[in-house]
Amino acid sequence: MPTAKPGRKADPGDAPLSIRVFPEARDALRSALAGRPDGTGVRIWVERGMHPHAQMMLDRPSSRDIPVEVEGVLLLIDEASRSFLEASEIRYRTDRVPPGFEVVSPKLPAAAPAAGAAAPSPPAAGVSSDLEARVREALKSIYDPEIPMNIIDLGLIYAIGWKAPGELEVRMTMTSPGCPAVEQLVAEVEKVAATAAGAERAKVEVVWEPPWGPERMSDFAKRQFGYA
Repeated sequence: MPTAKPGRKADPGDAPLSIRVFPEARDALRSALAGRPDGTGVRIWVERGMHPHAQMMLDRPSSRDIPVEVEGVLLLIDEASRSFLEASEIRYRTDRVPPGFEVVSPKLPAAAPAAGAAAPSPPAAGVSSDLEARVREALKSIYDPEIPMNIIDLGLIYAIGWKAPGELEVRMTMTSPGCPAVEQLVAEVEKVAATAAGAERAKVEVVWEPPWGPERMSDFAKRQFGYA
């Protein structure tokens, strides 16, 4: 049974989320989380649109999460996606190329592999903590053109992993959907990330869920802008 973890204040009307993690997915997620900082979990949310679909990534908890522990894996459920993810199942498909996770829910269309969550071995494998630290340090050289702060301390980088052998994938967001510098920032991130990782290339995926907010900034950035 899922177990609620400390996070946002529970609403009196909340009912426990029913989520099942299949054994293969549990083992793959535990491998992906191994060596990550304490408190790191698997964020799951649903991107809306004509074809709603689940997304996954490794991330730290935020105030908007519903934290649930299933099979020893901390799941960070996006509060706005709760209704879509009730009675869902998380699977790890090894019969696909590349292997990947999928979230099956009675309230979502037929599942496709969930993007973003790191798998335990390439392709789609998570990067080592040392490599991720090196890439993140390099990305601190890139500044948002509208805000005098680098994109790491702003909290724009959501996840870094291997999309395929030699190809790094960076999932990032912008401070607002109307940001006029999207193309410029994407090109810079792809160039810097590939160089720092020693990869043949890097690919940036811009995502809007979970939405960016000041709480995603580092403590340093919060102090600079008066949030701490």
